[in-house]
Amino acid sequence: MALVGTLLFCTDCGNLLEYPSPSATKTIICQICDAPNPNKWPTSVQTTSKPDAFPSALGQKHSEIQTIEEGDIETWAEILQACSKCGNPEMLFTTMQLRGADEGTTIFFKCPKCNFRSKMDN
Repeated sequence: MALVGTLLFCTDCGNLLEYPSPSATKTIICQICDAPNPNKWPTSVQTTSKPDAFPSALGQKHSEIQTIEEGDIETWAEILQACSKCGNPEMLFTTMQLRGADEGTTIFFKCPKCNFRSKMDN
């Protein structure tokens, strides 16, 4: 029998052995090859870990301090549409879902030249 962590494997065929009952003898019989394996199953297992042992993106989002970069807040794309204030041929736009899911998005426009802003409900 080979003990890997808390898993027991048969030394003859490699089958994963079932956990013996508390009244089990000192040997565990493999259900595949019928080989007797000594019962070396630990009576208790204690594992410890630190909170940062398993880092994840979700865990970082729930940290006390979050850093927000400028690109995370607003992303603007260019469109060929004239500014109604200064006539600049290009505008920047971004969209946000501000109303219900069954309604359209709101499109925000911004002129890169004069910083004029407008919106359109789609």
